Amino acid sequence: MRTSLELHVGAANALTARWCAEVSQRDFVVSGAGVWPLLALLASAAEGSARDELAAAIGVPGANGQDAGLRLLRDIEGAEAVSAALGVWVRHDLPLHEEWSGRLPAGVLARLAGQAELDGWAARHTDGLIERFPLSVNPDTLMVLATALVAKTRWRVPFEVGMLAPKDGPWQGHRGPGLSRTSTGLTNAAILDAPQPVTRVIVEGAADLDVHLLLGPSAPGTVLGTGLAALSDAVPIRTGLPVGTEGPGLTVRTEEVPANADQLRLRLPPFEVRSTHDLLAGPGLFGLTAATDCTSGHFPAISPVPLCVGQGAQEVLARFSHDGFEAAAVTAFGLRAASAALRNYQATVMSVTFDRPFGFLAVHRPTGLAVVAGWIATPPTSPPAGSA
Repeated sequence: MRTSLELHVGAANALTARWCAEVSQRDFVVSGAGVWPLLALLASAAEGSARDELAAAIGVPGANGQDAGLRLLRDIEGAEAVSAALGVWVRHDLPLHEEWSGRLPAGVLARLAGQAELDGWAARHTDGLIERFPLSVNPDTLMVLATALVAKTRWRVPFEVGMLAPKDGPWQGHRGPGLSRTSTGLTNAAILDAPQPVTRVIVEGAADLDVHLLLGPSAPGTVLGTGLAALSDAVPIRTGLPVGTEGPGLTVRTEEVPANADQLRLRLPPFEVRSTHDLLAGPGLFGLTAATDCTSGHFPAISPVPLCVGQGAQEVLARFSHDGFEAAAVTAFGLRAASAALRNYQATVMSVTFDRPFGFLAVHRPTGLAVVAGWIATPPTSPPAGSA
């Protein structure tokens, strides 16, 4: 049984728990796993109070942020039922420090071309579940950082499709679609012994993705926080529940059944929930209070241009049906120039045009070795083979 989580996984889960406690929507879905790597990347590049706040939000020292964020994305990408993508787009006139940009995975960094490119990236990396990028690029946007996550699995034991008509409780009088199934996996049901107990049922996917269903009398953030805490055994988990046990929505009793086997009967409605989150509406949750102060720059490791966080949003979808589950999230932050950088500076600009025969050397920098040398006497009439 797991007794601890990897630091970066536990930290991302903790962010998700804090976020759930603050979301005020009645129906919502969030992806702390989508936000956390981006905050970690920003923390690694920040300085001063912005770095301190971001490090506190991610639960990892700022100096370790880039490594931790990329490691979490690699962990996701290595999963069978979950995939992740990282994207970084830069406006053509924003210089980057090689020490920061050079540590990004290959193929991640691109020029910021426009909204259509970002929309296409979101759709492509979520299998079409999210068709539009959550941020709208404006003339002030110098850089965009984004993650895309998608998770899909079929159930090991599918559900029957029927009706759900509760006879009591807050849904009394409702009549709508319902899912039900009977299985023998009694150990998939548990009571989480928090101060206010929570019933948990694990619906197992055919791949390496499960869905934990949680039911309790507390506020959503508390119930979800209990379920998240249970992932590292931070709350007691009672399985093998004896006859007579009762919990939220759960009873254990004896009945005559046709088959000589214990049964776990599960009923719930199918659901689809989609949420759009303005990540700057509550910047303190994400450690972004200082980073969104655009009177000065906060990320000197990224660029010599003083930068601040001007936008932050997430679009996320979750869908639970009779045969499986799928979810997707696209999270993005837009960086702009701090106001101190908006004025024009006097600078020396040197232009060189190679419009006549010229030579070239390919030099191995550490040794100074000219690997190849050449001369261009005639201008090419077509792009070289394999060029973009």
